[in-house]
Amino acid sequence: MFDKVKDLYQLKKQASALQKELANTIIEATSPDDLIKVEVSADMKIRLISIDPSYLVENRKEQLEFQLKNVLSSAMTQAQQVAANKMKEMGGLEGLMGGLGM
Repeated sequence: MFDKVKDLYQLKKQASALQKELANTIIEATSPDDLIKVEVSADMKIRLISIDPSYLVENRKEQLEFQLKNVLSSAMTQAQQVAANKMKEMGGLEGLMGGLGM
């Protein structure tokens, strides 16, 4: 019984460490013309959206929306890949749960 509690504590500790590492890992994506920049943390939080003022005119609205969608999608995909790799480094879900006999 005590071993299970100890394993549960270790699991919580590992999960907290992973969560912190993901929050501190920043992925940057930019549009091909470098006028839009997005930063996303590996825990899938948008940290920054930077848009060059030249995009902020009425006749570029559709282009801005298109580029912003693409840059955000790219950043989120990269963040998912980073999170998956970090999880694998820790032995994946099986590695985290293995000590609990699950």
